[in-house]
Parts: sequence; structure tokens; C-alpha cells
Amino acid sequence: MNSKIALILTPSEIPFADPAFFHFSPLPLSLGVLQAYLRAEGHAVNSTDLNTRMQRFARQSAFKMWLPLFDKDLILRNLEDGSPTGMEEVLDYFIGESEAASSEIVGISTGANMSFFEIHLAFLLGRRIQEQMGKPVVFGGANLDFLWQFREVFTELWEVIMRKLPYIFIGPGERSMAELLAGLSQREGARPYQQLPGAVYLRDGKLTRNLEDLPSLVRPDFQGLNLKPYTLCCKAAEPAESAEANLVHYYQWPVYLNPVVSELNRRRLAEEERKETLFIPYVFNNHCTYRCAFCVQSREDRPGVVTKKAREVVDDIEALLTEYHTEHIRFYNNAFNLSVSFVKEFCHLVWERGLKFYWSDCARFNNLTPELIDLLYRSGCRKLVFGLDTASEKIAQLIDKRLDLEQAHRVLRWCRERGIWTEVEVIVGLPHEGEAEFQETYDFVRENLEQGNLNGFHVNRYYIVPSSLLGSKPEQYGIRLHCPPEGYEKMLRRSAEILMALTAPRGETINNPPYSYQLWRYSEVNGRAVEQLTEETEEKFRRMRGLVTPNFRF
Repeated sequence: MNSKIALILTPSEIPFADPAFFHFSPLPLSLGVLQAYLRAEGHAVNSTDLNTRMQRFARQSAFKMWLPLFDKDLILRNLEDGSPTGMEEVLDYFIGESEAASSEIVGISTGANMSFFEIHLAFLLGRRIQEQMGKPVVFGGANLDFLWQFREVFTELWEVIMRKLPYIFIGPGERSMAELLAGLSQREGARPYQQLPGAVYLRDGKLTRNLEDLPSLVRPDFQGLNLKPYTLCCKAAEPAESAEANLVHYYQWPVYLNPVVSELNRRRLAEEERKETLFIPYVFNNHCTYRCAFCVQSREDRPGVVTKKAREVVDDIEALLTEYHTEHIRFYNNAFNLSVSFVKEFCHLVWERGLKFYWSDCARFNNLTPELIDLLYRSGCRKLVFGLDTASEKIAQLIDKRLDLEQAHRVLRWCRERGIWTEVEVIVGLPHEGEAEFQETYDFVRENLEQGNLNGFHVNRYYIVPSSLLGSKPEQYGIRLHCPPEGYEKMLRRSAEILMALTAPRGETINNPPYSYQLWRYSEVNGRAVEQLTEETEEKFRRMRGLVTPNFRF
């Protein structure tokens, strides 16, 4: 017996940081993948991305409206016994925008931004659907992995979740949800919930999580969504200068400017000069072959790399280009070039079929050559993002980065020479990164920006991931971990302060906190204390950000 399912993606607070996102949302890849998998299993699925409903709140005094989301006791009471939160009108609006009322089961994604705006809102929505409609609610989303990683901090939340919200999956949930549906329908041979990959439950009173599943990597299905909020306004392809301008605006420029460019195009261009275009998200590989010590991918129980064959990928792309009438694909892979043979076969298949499209993705420096970069360009690649992280050989060796800096320099130059725009990811504040080590990273970025080899970079403050090698074996890296008390409350307080700053009236002076609260911190054995490391990291972040010299001429 197949089910009628309503999928709901919880909204994020991102539009308050950048109002352009009240008018544009990236297509939700996770929703498209889950919907595709369940439909292939024969289920009737209707999906709602609540990010596309946030425009309703663009002109309102948002801070007070969302304040209950940052009140821990209020949230816990609501989840426990349905006590009012003052957000009932907002919750009912969101639920009414979904297909929950006409469905047999509801799946809710808690989001992916380590955000309690998303997490608490998702749980409030699920609790209200249970309370008013009596329907099973299944929760997923990357934010649940964040809650699990720091479960000792969020013990009170997990306790009430386990009592009141029985279906929680961490990691890829397509197969697990399909099998859960089979179990709820009492289909013969279906495993119980407690045996499903990624399931979270109590075993003898102890919070337990099964190993996560491997992703299905199915081609996403966005049919049924109103696609208008996901389009970006491009210039019509003729003349050729307009086509080149589109590539500059949507590939060379940072992705956060995409909705800004789109709105300017809508205002400035005549109707016949505009073309509304979808940029389709797609992923064909997952997990990493390396074990950088700071990364969650270094954990002991990490799944192996999973990837699709080149022919399957090109089949999917051809179908997506045709179905959604676009020539833009945004890959979200761990690295496009995990395999040289894959890259060559992919590029040749694209040419054989005469496919014309443009794309971007993440990549590694290691195996790229001028010949391979030429193949990538000719297959439509216009932007690659590399995980540099550090340009210090000392720090790279400590975290097992396996990075050849001379190769990195060469690859960035080769990309520039062939016409592929590049960005790098940088981390400041890694353990044992002193001034000399930071300066090496700073100089690498500065020099490549000045030479035109880099078009941009992303700088991140290091934070401890409990399941990473640095988080699980700190003594091997000469650090001590510190978990301050009341981390849950402090994180909510900081989140509320940030939202207050983002929603303050123009002209009003608000002391915007520099960054979200970090649940775990570290000190160095026989070295720097937590406070010194925090202060130095902020200074490094400020200096690195000083290298950003935007030159966006519209």
C-alpha cells in the first residue's frame, strides 16, 4: 500500500541577513532527491519549501515575532505538553501552505545551517501537526547531525524529542523513510524503525543512533514545486556580450550576489531582454577519500566514497537540461575530479551528445593538469572551488591535509589561463597556527589574488567538530577541549542577538556579535589559552577579510 506524503523544508533566517533572499531561494537539492526516491517507490509526494513563503514576513518587525524560537524553556514545554509559544499563527500559516492536511504522513527537514531558528521551528511545526492532525511526522536534515554531535549539550532537547517525536533520521534518509513507510503500512518483510540506517532512538534508556545510510544519488525531481521563486533573471543570450555577462555575474562573482544581480536585471532590463533561468543543483559523489583531522569526514565510522558512473551522470544531466529548460548546473560534490578517468569519460560523453551547458563544482588540486583543465572548460566548467584550508606546510602536516602548494599555485594559474574562475576555502584559528603560519596562508591568497589566479575566497573560523580526529583524539594534536556550561542557552542567546542585529531598522546602531556561539573551544597543551586563541582568531579573520576587494561592475 503506497502512501500520500507531505514533505516540508523548514525556512531559514538567511533572508534577514540579505533581503534579496526574500525574492529568491536556491532549489532545495535534498527535497528534490527525497521526492524523486519516494515517487520512484510509488508514493504520492507533495513538497513545500517554506523558504519561498518568507516574503510574507519581509516588512514586519521580525525580531519580536521570532523571539520564542530562542527561549529554551518555552520550546521544551511546547514539545512536552503543547504549551502555547505565541507563534501559533505563524505555525498555522506555514502548515496551511503545505499539503500536511491532505496527506497520511509528513516529513520535515530541520535545515542545514546549524541554526536554532530552523531546528526549533521544525520541531514546533511537527509537534503542532501531530497535535492537531494526529499524523506521523518524520524528521531529517543536516541540523540533526549537529544536534547529535553535541548531544551532551542538548540533552534536555533530545530527552523530550525521544518522548514526543519518535521518528528521527540522521544522514541520507531516502531508503530509510521508504522502509519506514512500508513498516507503518505493515508490509511484509519491512524492518522495524530501530533497525533502519540513521534512526535515532532509546535503547535501554540510552540515546542511540544507527550508522547512517549511503546516499542514493538519484536524479532530483522538482516537479510540483512552484519554480518561479527559484529562477534567476539573466540577460537574453543575444548578443554574445549578454551571454558573457551572465557567466561573469553568476559564475565569476560570489554566489551570494546571485539574487542581487537577478533583481537588478528585473528592474533595469526590458521584458524582451530578460530570461528567467533555473540553476539546477545536482550531486553524483559523496564522502571524501582523505581524512583531514579537522573535518567530520575524518571520523572513525565514516562511510566510504560513493559515486555514480560518468554515463549515468551525463544521462541525468541531459534529462535535467531538457526537463527544466536550462543550461546551468550547479554540482555539489565533494570534488568533481575524484577520478581522472571519470573526468575524461564525462567530458567526452558531453561532447558526443552535443550538450551545451555551464557548471561549477568543488575540486581538488592533486590530479589536475593543463590538459584536464582544458577538458573541463570545453565541457562547460566555468568555476571551481578548492579546499585550500591552510598554506602552511606545518599546519597541513598536522591535520594531514596532503596538499602540494606548488601544485596549488600551478592549478590556479592554469585555470585562469583557460578561462575557469576559481575560489578557495580558508580556515583561520587551527591548532598551533601562529603568526608565521597564518602569514603563509595570507600571502598565498594575496599573491594569487594580485596575479589574477583567484577570483575570490571564503574565510572560516575553525571550530571543533566532536567526531573529527581533532575532536575525538585531542591529546594526539596537543590540545585540550573545553565545553563551557549552559552552552544551549548561550547559543540561543547569541542567535537572538544576531537576529536582532539583522532585523534592526536602518540607521539604528546595533552591536552585531562577530560570530555565532561556539559550543566547544580548545586550548593548547603548554601553549595558548582559550581566550588568547579566540582573540587571535578574530584578528586573523579580520585581516584575511581585508583582502576582499570587490570589483563588481554591473
